[in-house]
Amino acid sequence: MMMGMRMKFIQKFRAAFPRRKIALQTAGQARWRVRDFIDLEYFLKQDALEKPKTATSASVSPDRERYLIFAKTHTPPFSRRELVRYWLEGKRETAIKRSGESSRLPGDKFAEIFRLALTLVIFTGLISGVSLAWPVLSYQGRDPINIFTCLWVLLIPQSLLLIFLGVMFVLRHMGLVNPIHSAYPILTALIRNALIRLKSTGESALPADHQVRIRSLYGLMGRQSALYGSIFLWPVFILAQTLMIFFNIGIILATLLKLSITDLAFGWQSTLQPDPETIHRLIRIISAPWSWLPSALPTIEQIQGSKIILKEGMAHLATSDLVSWWPFLCFALLFYGFLPRLALLVFGIRHQIRAVNRIDFISSDCDRLVQRMQTPVMGAESRSYVTRQTPAPDPLPEDRAVNNDLNVRDALGKAIAVVPEDIDDRCSDYDLEERIFNVLGLEVFVRIRSGMTPETDVIEIENLLADNGRDMSATRIIIVQEAWQPPIRETMMWLKALRQCAGKNTGIIVGLVGKPVHGVMFTSPDDTDRVIWEQAINRLADPFTRIENLGG
Repeated sequence: MMMGMRMKFIQKFRAAFPRRKIALQTAGQARWRVRDFIDLEYFLKQDALEKPKTATSASVSPDRERYLIFAKTHTPPFSRRELVRYWLEGKRETAIKRSGESSRLPGDKFAEIFRLALTLVIFTGLISGVSLAWPVLSYQGRDPINIFTCLWVLLIPQSLLLIFLGVMFVLRHMGLVNPIHSAYPILTALIRNALIRLKSTGESALPADHQVRIRSLYGLMGRQSALYGSIFLWPVFILAQTLMIFFNIGIILATLLKLSITDLAFGWQSTLQPDPETIHRLIRIISAPWSWLPSALPTIEQIQGSKIILKEGMAHLATSDLVSWWPFLCFALLFYGFLPRLALLVFGIRHQIRAVNRIDFISSDCDRLVQRMQTPVMGAESRSYVTRQTPAPDPLPEDRAVNNDLNVRDALGKAIAVVPEDIDDRCSDYDLEERIFNVLGLEVFVRIRSGMTPETDVIEIENLLADNGRDMSATRIIIVQEAWQPPIRETMMWLKALRQCAGKNTGIIVGLVGKPVHGVMFTSPDDTDRVIWEQAINRLADPFTRIENLGG
């Protein structure tokens, strides 16, 4: 019988979620930047801290009003990316009207700091490049400049760093290195260890209740890192490549200036005493990228004529041989110093754009925002709780006065309801489905009776997801939880196991209810219990898991 019920659920699930191709974002959709995400997080957290105002029966919340304007000017189905961007622009306009034109949002401050850092990087790179190349190319007229010294000082350190970045990139794609640590692992490790020491030191000096808040805040930081980590790392990578680009520009400018105002002579020497043919073969390998250009490398005769012999000076060397090296040096600086960094800069910009475009706005905070925007106007007067046995009361007079289009509510997606077995018998399907739709705007499609044991629950959900075989971005897993029961370690381990099997981007909602009163299951939890659960969920550092109040 249980197998028959499960097959029925699976058939319904497949019918509700037919296979379809996911449309990729086109260039014409709303374009996001790093500063936009900073402002988005700022306004989302600001709304979360503000106490909701009691609305009159015919009033419309600003978020709902913004959604209705968006719905009139856009063609459904609506893109979350465009909807959230439209809301963000409205919040910016409101903030400017309240504070005046001189108000500075966090995104504006970030852009200003980035521009300042970019200017500092450009200036530092140019000065560093000129300062390094100028003494290396100093020529007093007695001994020629050793071309190998120029290559060793000006190019070899850069080439070794590029090889290191390439190795880390390969290891990252092989899954052997964390993507966040792949670019600059030493710097990342130092910052991470410093934060860990700061956290542990601060906790040891605070009372127990403050330690819980610190851990919760640390978890919130981890949530944002998990959600936007790569987006905020790419600007650092871009600044680093900009620094190296202008460092090489400084070297090239210093070299050209030296060649223009002084008479430089280049030669070669080595304690190993290689023959000119060996040096010629080595130079041919090095100059392979520009071998098609004129004067790409010295001829074997010029190499033999520019060999520096110890204690013999340069009287025996011909001027034409000594000046034959400068095109090779300039091409080497261009092809091994400047162009690779320019390619990495383009690589960083493109991957930053791709990282921004991969954000699908299905995090917990964005879910709450879309839920507020699509929630219709409700009357301000209290109502009787409605169950299957209790008929709904007559509509309030104020409800009839509200415009009909404000009360239209479409489902925001599907839901898999997970109900613990100790309260499963007290919660009817009708009450559960109605409560979840009214509060969260989700249609319950599958209901699972849970024993709160990872082994059995995870296997059941894995089988359900495997039979579905599609993206779960529009589906949420709702766990009905009695808030008066504290989030013990076993419960949190169960949530982590559920996250691992559901995928990192599937929304998980812990729906809190209070103690039953007079047979009513969905009562509002105490504020203390709700705060304890919120702090516990924040410590998970999971941007796709959130707490919601299913009672009231």
